Amino acid sequence: MANFQNFRKRWFKPYRLILHEKQSYKEAWQMTITRGGVASTAVALVLVIAGITFGLIGWTPLKERVIPGYVSEDSRQRAVLAEVKADSALHALRVQEQYLTALQTLLKGEVVPDDITTEALDSIALANSENELDAWGITEEELALRERVEEEDQFSLQRIQSGSSTSKSIPFPPLQGEISSKYDPGAGHFGVDFVAPVGSIIHAVDDGAITLASYTSDGGYVISVQHYGGRQSIYKHNQSLLVEVGDRIQAGDPIAILGGTGTHSTGPHSHFEWWVDGQPLDPVLWLPEYAPTTDEEGGD
Repeated sequence: MANFQNFRKRWFKPYRLILHEKQSYKEAWQMTITRGGVASTAVALVLVIAGITFGLIGWTPLKERVIPGYVSEDSRQRAVLAEVKADSALHALRVQEQYLTALQTLLKGEVVPDDITTEALDSIALANSENELDAWGITEEELALRERVEEEDQFSLQRIQSGSSTSKSIPFPPLQGEISSKYDPGAGHFGVDFVAPVGSIIHAVDDGAITLASYTSDGGYVISVQHYGGRQSIYKHNQSLLVEVGDRIQAGDPIAILGGTGTHSTGPHSHFEWWVDGQPLDPVLWLPEYAPTTDEEGGD
């Protein structure tokens, strides 16, 4: 108890702090202080300075310059986003490699293993979900077209299993319509023209892989499909395309919408070519349900 009293007297004994003018030694300012008060004030001042410093460093961009190795939240988010994009790119690259492997196998006339085909198409499955359609901003018109294509696909009259057709025959007609222009290789017309209402669905004539799906000045939107047995089908002047290069398709699958694009088109129609072993053939000879007719408008 005596020690506490001595401690209290020593630390809380009042002192007078006086300031004098230098020249006249006149008292200018004074205050009463204690050792305990000075210590408390010093501790409080240190805490305030520490708090201000922490606030400046912790809640302002200053921390990125002061703290060694500090990574900002934006930098972390960008790093995570970059990692996600890199992973997606690697996955897309693996899928593309599988497509190319399947396409090379197909061009050799061999049967593509089911495991390659399934794995390559797994990444596309999400495109059929409503969330994916919303994410890409699909319009009502495009949704209606998608429903019409699905309906066409649902009521296709036949399906040919992969590799089942290796002759020159055409297992499935490209569309239902009238032939307006016949096969005439002498005039540079290596196919036939089908006339049908604009917006009609064009189907793949057999199983295969899409080797060309692009726009050309003369043929408009063009699709080329490589089939088994050295056979190839070509579809020109489409209004729009429903497939992409590398896609695997089956006989009867919707692949395009009939139109009249391209400088060599004089009206809405579908120009169809059938090539076997690098040579063009008259498709009518392999489509018995179609009989040659006189030229009508809409030809090349």
